[in-house]
Amino acid sequence: MRTLFSILFLGISCLLFSNEPSSKIYHNLKKVHSLKRVLYIAAHPDDENTRALAYFSLGEYAETAYLSLTRGDGGQNLIGDELSADLGVLRTQELMAARSFDGAKQFFTRAVDFGYSKEADETFEKWGKANILSDVVLVIRQFKPDVIITRFPPDKRGGHGHHTASAMLAIEAYSKAADVNYEPNQVKQYGTWQTAAVYWNASSWWNDKIAEEAASNPKYLTLYIGGYNALLGMSYNEIGTLARSQHKCQGFGAIIERGTRIEYFEHLTGKILESDFFEASTQSWSTLISDEFSAKFDEVLANFNFVNPEKNIPSLLTIKKEIEALPNSTFKTEKLRRLSKIIIDCTGLFIDLTASDYASLSGKDLQLELNLINRSDIIIKVKKGSEWLALEKNAEVNIQHTIPGKKVITNPYWLQKPFSNLFTVIDPTDLGQPVSKPSITKAITLEIAGVLFVHEVPAIYKWRDPSYGERQRELILTNTYAVNFEESSAILKPGQSKTIKIKVHSFTDSLSDEISIYAPNGWQVAPLSIQIDLTEKHSEVWQSFTLTPSDNAEKGSLSLLNSAGEKLLSVTEITYDHIPTQTIFRPATLNCVPLDAKIVPGKIAYINGVKGDMPKAIQQLGFEVKEFEVADLATVNLADYQTVVLGIRIYNVFPELKNFDNKLFDYVKHGGNVVMQYNTASRWTKSGTFGPYPFELSRDRVTDENAVVTFLNEKHPLLNSPNKITKADFEDWVQERGLYFATNWSKEYTPLLSWHDKGEDPVTGALIVAKYGKGQFIYTGISFFRELPNGVPGAFKLFANLLSYQP
Repeated sequence: MRTLFSILFLGISCLLFSNEPSSKIYHNLKKVHSLKRVLYIAAHPDDENTRALAYFSLGEYAETAYLSLTRGDGGQNLIGDELSADLGVLRTQELMAARSFDGAKQFFTRAVDFGYSKEADETFEKWGKANILSDVVLVIRQFKPDVIITRFPPDKRGGHGHHTASAMLAIEAYSKAADVNYEPNQVKQYGTWQTAAVYWNASSWWNDKIAEEAASNPKYLTLYIGGYNALLGMSYNEIGTLARSQHKCQGFGAIIERGTRIEYFEHLTGKILESDFFEASTQSWSTLISDEFSAKFDEVLANFNFVNPEKNIPSLLTIKKEIEALPNSTFKTEKLRRLSKIIIDCTGLFIDLTASDYASLSGKDLQLELNLINRSDIIIKVKKGSEWLALEKNAEVNIQHTIPGKKVITNPYWLQKPFSNLFTVIDPTDLGQPVSKPSITKAITLEIAGVLFVHEVPAIYKWRDPSYGERQRELILTNTYAVNFEESSAILKPGQSKTIKIKVHSFTDSLSDEISIYAPNGWQVAPLSIQIDLTEKHSEVWQSFTLTPSDNAEKGSLSLLNSAGEKLLSVTEITYDHIPTQTIFRPATLNCVPLDAKIVPGKIAYINGVKGDMPKAIQQLGFEVKEFEVADLATVNLADYQTVVLGIRIYNVFPELKNFDNKLFDYVKHGGNVVMQYNTASRWTKSGTFGPYPFELSRDRVTDENAVVTFLNEKHPLLNSPNKITKADFEDWVQERGLYFATNWSKEYTPLLSWHDKGEDPVTGALIVAKYGKGQFIYTGISFFRELPNGVPGAFKLFANLLSYQP
């Protein structure tokens, strides 16, 4: 009798379909055989210990998962200009890339990374502790781990409020997950779950005597995870390093580690385990099904055919049939999904579903092509309508499918609604999931050795890149067109007019529409509407209109509507080689800020560090900006420029900038003005050799964006010319005041500002300045890179002063 089951889609972080070699098939089968389960919990992408995940997942063959509370939206970006929500999308995909190496699953809560937090209490207050606790418990009840491991301790040693909160939540969720009265709707669907214990993955980072303590303390488990896996051809250290190196936007690329690696785990709650994380588990195939099944499964592994993997299929189908008889559960679904992929890999069957373009209109029927190649001696049948097509060895078939349109726009599921400190999840089945479901899938029915498989195939687009080869991306659903502003903000003085440019991208072959422009109160727009006519898909056109604020203009957002009165969307693509292309649609808006910011006009040389929007923001003030790379300093004549601005984290990404210190300092000495923006302290020695006079960088930061400012030298020109800076200019800031402030500066520097977070001492290194010869040198850790793109008026005025130097 033929049986029917589904292969669930595994995710779209890696779009390229590939069949595994027999050694990996065998490895994956051992994972199906294993009943071990580990859940690792921390706060951000890159917090996880990828070496430990690789060991548990690939060495212990345990179902292993990493639960990151956030998507890293509040961090910095070393490789591009994505920040905030866009950065969260990038870091999510980097986590998925890491998981593709270490073999673990990925989960998230709804928590938004709002930036550095010094206290867990602040973290819980912003997120709403009950919300995130519920999310953590949901993952535990779904995943049902034998043990929970935290990356951080549940106290201030975590060094970040999010870190500490992650451990505290893990401990509380351990108890709540077993409580039948907590979140009863979850209980109805997934039941309760009692994990054996919670352990902290401690290290010498927190305790340099940990090896001695762990040797004699029963609260510790010590694991050697540096072993070599011959089936994979790598050690878990190597795999873990490759996984960690996927966190590229955080600068975590590393030399591959090999050899000895010991990890220490300290007991936090639950049972104290004597020698093994899985010793308390009572699950076995004998108890789940029968002793006979357990013996049969062992025999399949013992007699696995590596040379002709298709010979394993009959015994694998027998294993599948008995697992299929288990009660429905996430465990059953998971095991059947893995077995299904293994069976397909044993046949060498290739499957993909392709579109002729990467974008299709929302609601419009799709023409797709299903491609299959049977590379085994087993005849595989595929259903085409009411007929069956039989594929013999090396047979290839291409089937045309029409897919009914879906009336949705492709977007990360957590960005479908506006958010503050908590993402809104519309579809409850998305809760905890790492990425959105594919935009379009096709269920295909296969018959392999008399057994029916229903396989959900995601639709993709693939093309030839002459310098790269085959490239792929997910099929996305779109509106007829998208509109992007050239700049994110319009910073204008009352009565000053500016030409605003918009780029229209057509997703249809025939576009004709009228765009209406709606500005905040007190802003004049001319013309009030723009006619758009495009005749080719993916064609683009730039259009413009004039914007002028009156004396009573209000700060607000300018929006665009189509002829049907619907708000138009902008489109953002995040494209890097280590992740699939990501597309984000959001309302097309322009931040309008009336600001009478005075400047001393001149030319600004901006030396790029980490890419960002700072050069455009400087242009908004009325300066002429020329961008350079560090290598350009060998030839550029700095004397042609009023001010030289060093991009954020420039020494971190281009340490060779030190070779141009003398040129920069000589420029200052002869009347130039250098503004050095923040760099991370971790990359520096304590020598303090930057700047014409020495200073060091600290980890001091002020995370409260409303922290009260104190002027230390109210008469200093930087606070008075050409704009008078007052405390009102520090209102309505976003996320933080600043980070990596200066410390231990020489007497030649003058600090200008002081502020502090609640309960802490004042810090004074956010803005320091020194005269050197005829010019001046400024270091600032103020988060201008966040404030200016967000249109904060006071930040613009202060930065205008830093740039408007007159010797």
